[in-house]
Amino acid sequence: MERITVDLISRKEFSISSRGYNQEEVDNFLDDICEEMERMENEIMTLKQTTTAVRPEAPARSSGVSEEDENSFREILEMARQVKDDTIRKAREDAEAIRAKAETEASERLEGLSEEHKAALQKLDDLKAQAAEYREKFESLLKAQQEALENASDLF
Repeated sequence: MERITVDLISRKEFSISSRGYNQEEVDNFLDDICEEMERMENEIMTLKQTTTAVRPEAPARSSGVSEEDENSFREILEMARQVKDDTIRKAREDAEAIRAKAETEASERLEGLSEEHKAALQKLDDLKAQAAEYREKFESLLKAQQEALENASDLF
């Protein structure tokens, strides 16, 4: 039996019979694939067992990373942590400065509005006083006109 590979699977061509592919060829090829898969599974299982048996004896640095590289990675991680902490600290400081500025501006605006409110109330009081004065003058004028009409009626 020929060893099954990805290349073999991709190149495999089945002859076409009048009703489709030749079923016997397809079945045989699928059987070959199954056999190869079983062989590969057995090989993987054997390798896993070998790896498990050897692993306790393997040196601590089986990953191929040198101590110098590991230290460099740690330094990079520490620098990243510092950058993160600095960024968060700076963002908090900026947020606090923005909040303080907003509070100051709001307080100043509120004070300005309070002044405007007092001025508007004073203007309203002045207008009320002018209206009362105008009313008194108008009533007095009406009274004078009424008296003039009454005196004039004596003439007619």
